Amino acid sequence: MEFLSKRPRNLAKWRWLFLVGSLSLAFFLIFGSCEDPKDDWTTVPIDNNPNDTTVVPVDTVNNCWKFPIVTVRDQYYNQLFTRFGGGWTGSDGTLSIPLPDGSLLWIFGDTFLGTVNPNRSRPLSGLVNNTFAIQKGDDLTTLYGGTVLAPKAFVTPVEAGWWYWPGHGQVNGDTLEVIMYAMRSNGGTMWSFEYAAVDLLKFSLPDVSLISTERLVENPKVNWGTSVLAVGDYTYIYGARKSGANKLLAVARCPKGSLSQKWEYYTGAAWSDDPAAVTGSFPKVSEQFTVFNRGNKFYLMTQNNALGKEIYLYSGNSPEGIFDGEKLLYCTPEAKGNIFTYNAFYHEALSTDDELCISYDVNSFDFQDVIKNADNYRPYFIRVKGWK
Repeated sequence: MEFLSKRPRNLAKWRWLFLVGSLSLAFFLIFGSCEDPKDDWTTVPIDNNPNDTTVVPVDTVNNCWKFPIVTVRDQYYNQLFTRFGGGWTGSDGTLSIPLPDGSLLWIFGDTFLGTVNPNRSRPLSGLVNNTFAIQKGDDLTTLYGGTVLAPKAFVTPVEAGWWYWPGHGQVNGDTLEVIMYAMRSNGGTMWSFEYAAVDLLKFSLPDVSLISTERLVENPKVNWGTSVLAVGDYTYIYGARKSGANKLLAVARCPKGSLSQKWEYYTGAAWSDDPAAVTGSFPKVSEQFTVFNRGNKFYLMTQNNALGKEIYLYSGNSPEGIFDGEKLLYCTPEAKGNIFTYNAFYHEALSTDDELCISYDVNSFDFQDVIKNADNYRPYFIRVKGWK
């Protein structure tokens, strides 16, 4: 299925060279969907070696991850997301939320739709700010706005010229709640954009139809919602607060249940009703990261905060930290030349107590790289053992 729509925005305005980990999604009042054929992904793994399910070697030369950490390529998901048509064919973002019916929701940023050629090149058409996808077994159903011939982002803000990039979310009863970043241009270059607001979008399940949009924050200092974690009586909402060249961990929480409830903010010593009181004591997070827990331990996983190839794990004894005990989990081999990697995310539904499933996104500073080879703009998946 090839989309023949006009190019959604010119190259200068195409936010291809985004801030680290910034994502996209948009709210369109008329939703469309396209179900991907079960067999539209290649049977050849991304490294062109169909027998390569082996452990990624320990990098002793460059002092990357070391024993007891063992990293394996997740060939199933790397193949599943090597797609040639019928919907999603490449994006960044790659957050996941398990749904009550056992399916898995994928939330993506800037997304290519349409047809990828057999040599993995792609046309310029079919690019939208975002998509959702529902995975049931080997099947992916791509959700987007507009029509097959004129696709649009799945959700968009009401403000003219704004667009959504996604944060994380949760399922609350029969409602899907997703935090979205409303973005806007603030200049004439491809780097000229800023967070305009943080919104909470609610969708009915199982049909994933938009119910409501709620503005949580105007002109945010923190990109609240890059990770959402329910623990005990509270749901914790995480974000990154910029401080010079650094990005600091910021933590909020609300009573367990809907994210529409009143939030309070961690000051470094206590919880406050004042969002301006939030502090960020951990100085090493990237724009997007994940916090998860195992029993009474809490873990923060983040990629190098300056588009570096390193993926780190830290641990703490509470949802708000202190996080320390740095472990280097992986160094992305794709990051070289114009190719860079970012947006490392942990996937709870695909992980076990002993094994982490992690995705990261690949992109290029040269737009032509992602047109010549679809594998230069997509997620890759790894599994990590020995991380505790």
